Amino acid sequence: MKSLEAVEKTADAAAGAPPEQRRGPAARVLAVTGARGGLGASTLLLHLAWALSRAGRRVAVMDLDPAGGLDLLCGEAVLTGLRWADLPAEESAFRPGHLVGALPVWHAIPVLTGDTRGGPLPCVEAVLRAMRTEHDVVLVDLPRGAPAPPGARILLVTGLDLRSAVAAETIASRLREEETGGDDPAVPDGSGLSTQVWLVVRQTGEDVSADDLELITGCPVLGWFPTDRILSKRLALGEDPVRARSAARRAATALARGLLAGVLIPETPAPVAAPTGRTARRITERATGRTSDSTRGQDGESWPL
Repeated sequence: MKSLEAVEKTADAAAGAPPEQRRGPAARVLAVTGARGGLGASTLLLHLAWALSRAGRRVAVMDLDPAGGLDLLCGEAVLTGLRWADLPAEESAFRPGHLVGALPVWHAIPVLTGDTRGGPLPCVEAVLRAMRTEHDVVLVDLPRGAPAPPGARILLVTGLDLRSAVAAETIASRLREEETGGDDPAVPDGSGLSTQVWLVVRQTGEDVSADDLELITGCPVLGWFPTDRILSKRLALGEDPVRARSAARRAATALARGLLAGVLIPETPAPVAAPTGRTARRITERATGRTSDSTRGQDGESWPL
């Protein structure tokens, strides 16, 4: 395991580095949470991480569960690297490359989780900023009842049973209330549904339908995640959940396509700095068809620009 010296705080802002030299957060944050326990939200998250990585996206995973344990779902191999307890709790900024390079890796995906020493620390926001700088998508394993990171897209895993539906309604309502107070509020899509919270339905129970869930929660259904007996057996044996083909892998691949098409749309890039000085003058002159005296020779002919 790398020492804490490998996780240095960034000195760009403190050193007064020019704004254009500081890399701002670029990745989309996708939080995954369950309406109730036992719906496999963490298992879905790992499958989505694998599918998005296979689709060519740079993916990182952050476990916000105080009990940790996400690494135990990754399979038999012990993931070596820093856990939450190894990070400086009060740190306000990290060097992205150093932090990410010190984390455990699963299928080339950095994973930050807790262990018996504890879970997330006050430095969560600083860690998330660093992860966003180095990746396209950061997947967050969000405990039920915990607030989502500001601006995050949220997948709410629910079943077709009444208990799940009622719980999903409560959680979706709370998450929407949090959104309205954040930097990236929910935007109606014309149907009255929230565009920040999407449902992933597990095929458990028969009390309600997918249409009923949308009406109850006010959230659109993104897709389905099956109950896979092969996957359940693999998890019980401590094996890697995505090691072999399965119905869960196929479903995750389909969900990833839906996410990339309509949910994880890249943020608008920062505008290019406007040209200044002689370059700006030449552009203006070309656009207006005029040439300034400074670009004419003594005989009145224009010099080539």
